[in-house]
Amino acid sequence: MKSFPWHNLLRPHPLFAHLPREELENLLQDEGSQERHYPQDAVILNEGEVGDSIFLIGSGAVRVTLRGTGGPVTLLAVLEAGDIFGEMAVLEHTPRSATVSAKEECILLEIAGERIRALLDAYPGMQVVMYTLVRDRLRQWFHRLGVGDPY
Repeated sequence: MKSFPWHNLLRPHPLFAHLPREELENLLQDEGSQERHYPQDAVILNEGEVGDSIFLIGSGAVRVTLRGTGGPVTLLAVLEAGDIFGEMAVLEHTPRSATVSAKEECILLEIAGERIRALLDAYPGMQVVMYTLVRDRLRQWFHRLGVGDPY
């Protein structure tokens, strides 16, 4: 059961703004959409693990870190309420590109990758927003890592 007021966060969110009201209702009632609660410092996703869902932060904040090939841990980003993560693994069918942990207690909406891909196919405007989100996130990470802009 979802206790967080997800409608208030999803309706104005750029990614979900293209969805008709009934589609948004279906998304929230779908068994592929689960509310998750994480205490501070809990690991939500591990770099390299297989995953097929995205997460929307309802409250709290998460840290996105990268270890890479045994080097030091690098903080890539701190994401807060309204932010999405996990999208790269869903779009590319690849292992998780980073570790995400709860910076503070947080409430997340986990949405199955299959459901997201179906929505992207049905609503082209959603595709544009998703790919813009991924592009901007990669630019931010490349800048943070001191690597040139890939675009």
